[in-house]
Amino acid sequence: MPEPVPAPGEVVVDVRRAGVCGTDVEFYTGHMAYLHDGNARYPVRIGHEWMGVVTELGPGADASWLGRRVTGDTMLGCGHCRLCRSGRQHVCADREEVGIRRGRAGALAERISVPATSLHALPDTVDDVLGALVEPAGNALRAAQAALSLGSGRQAERMLVVGPGTIGLLAALFVRAAGAEVELVGVSQTSVDFARSLGFTTWLGWDAVPETPFDAVIDAATDASTATRAVDL
Repeated sequence: MPEPVPAPGEVVVDVRRAGVCGTDVEFYTGHMAYLHDGNARYPVRIGHEWMGVVTELGPGADASWLGRRVTGDTMLGCGHCRLCRSGRQHVCADREEVGIRRGRAGALAERISVPATSLHALPDTVDDVLGALVEPAGNALRAAQAALSLGSGRQAERMLVVGPGTIGLLAALFVRAAGAEVELVGVSQTSVDFARSLGFTTWLGWDAVPETPFDAVIDAATDASTATRAVDL
């Protein structure tokens, strides 16, 4: 691959850590929906869960970013439409997605070029590995906050997370940090055992889940039947 050249307002980041998402696997297998609706095509350089150090500035980029440890947003809106102006660039119709949509190269490489406006500085208390987990953690945090809120200032006290994979475990950690009781259910003994090693009560299979109702359920699985079961619980 050629060395990235930062466009106006962009920076180049030396990548230190990058994660592999289920989306990346779908690109590898050819099942990614964007490949079939025209929003992506091969060749594509994947990788959207990353962190690194800013080493180069494009014209107009804020010089204060140089040398800083950062991670960055995946969804890069056009910046001009109604959705972008209201802070909802992640649903902008003309958005690029780093390593995913409309040819925006991803972070599974030594260096990546991204808009300076998409960067988030990482404090020293967040190491490189955790820095690469910020992007998936953002999804999990949003789900946890939505599930915790019962309206009228009330918070969920007992919650179930379906799917003890990366997103499910991150969501469970956020829920537990907020003071709520959280349990998980999965179908893989390996993932269930790992969740239990983090101190969670985790059930293997739906039949093992107790019938006591939950205040909310977070679906972090891929089973189409999960939504119906969540309502029942």
